[in-house]
Amino acid sequence: TTTSMGKLKKSYAERQGVAVGSLRFLFDGKRINDDETPKLLEMEDNDTIDVYQEQVGGSC
Repeated sequence: TTTSMGKLKKSYAERQGVAVGSLRFLFDGKRINDDETPKLLEMEDNDTIDVYQEQVGGSC
């Protein structure tokens, strides 16, 4: 697939109702860049992308 991961990230964020900048997308433990494609990442069917929402602040 030649669709950029940036499009996927934006679409996911819109469906979740959050800003795309507040999410971190990882594949095989590495951060996904917007200009990368599934082919470039050597993704295969049923591979999983991990999505984390950044949390600001917090206390101990």
